[in-house]
Amino acid sequence: MEEALDLARAKDTKERMAGVERLHQLLESSRKALSTSEVTSLVDVCLDLLRDNNFRVSQGALQALASAAVLSGEHLKLHFNALVPAVVERLGDAKQPVRDAARRLLLTLMEVSSPTIIVERAGTYAWTHKSWRVREEFARTVAAATSLFSSTELPLQRAILPPV
Repeated sequence: MEEALDLARAKDTKERMAGVERLHQLLESSRKALSTSEVTSLVDVCLDLLRDNNFRVSQGALQALASAAVLSGEHLKLHFNALVPAVVERLGDAKQPVRDAARRLLLTLMEVSSPTIIVERAGTYAWTHKSWRVREEFARTVAAATSLFSSTELPLQRAILPPV
């Protein structure tokens, strides 16, 4: 995994894309849980990749984080304060595949933690965002979360209704 992270840190766009692809493949094929240090280094690299101008790099970073969320368990929760606003920012991307990957990552984070926590943390940033696209995509994310989690997570409705 260190080799893929080093490739993802490279200056060259093609090397970054190759690193992101390798990272995503490793995380998809892995069955063992990630350690705290692995999650920390992965989140640090992916936060930088989310700010990349190349949409494929950003999309790959979002997909890698979604795969890592399933493997990391409790370790990823430590990074929610930095991770959630960065993912919400990608909801406003010009490319639809990046917005879809950001929405899927938010839904995955809701599955591994609590939908209410993610909606509240992301909502404080997303509902008042200056970009209409972020607000629209977050509304779609909340609608998907409501349909997925309404039977199991009743307080989710309480978290959604006040801003709307």
